[in-house]
Amino acid sequence: MVSYNCVLDIEFNEDSITEPVTLEEAKNFCKIDIDTDDDLLDLMITSAREMCEDYTNIGFVQHEVVAVINNGNGGVLLPYGPTGEITEITDSNDTVLDEGTGYTLSGNLFKSILTPKADNLTVTYATGYEVLPMRLKLAVLNQIYFLYDNRSQTAVKDSSISPITAMILKPVSRVI
Repeated sequence: MVSYNCVLDIEFNEDSITEPVTLEEAKNFCKIDIDTDDDLLDLMITSAREMCEDYTNIGFVQHEVVAVINNGNGGVLLPYGPTGEITEITDSNDTVLDEGTGYTLSGNLFKSILTPKADNLTVTYATGYEVLPMRLKLAVLNQIYFLYDNRSQTAVKDSSISPITAMILKPVSRVI
């Protein structure tokens, strides 16, 4: 059974993402002065960013999102804000809704859909920061360090987010 006001499905268009942390910044933060692990660190930069996004429900980088939502009670928060331009909203009959007459929004950086109160709305929109705030960048750097430092362990206690990363991100987390 699906509940009201929930995200049913989400897809990210990540064709042209620029990571908020460079390889050089990650190596400097982790105090790595060799080039042997550069390919591994590039993977960890992306993984750390995605883990931080998932933990907070915030889009750290600019990309397009297609979300299928139930808005039965109205006011469902669009995931992975800050929300940029909404390209399109369609209902379950694939009818394109117009802003103002077909749908209404609330919020500034993190937008909610007030109406229509309907199930299976598909929302296509831009999300993420052009320049990542320093607090969030520090969290990504800490997560990269955690992943790099714990790469040989078979299991991590309690969470895949480092305790320091969690401490940095918890106050800004928008988990719905």
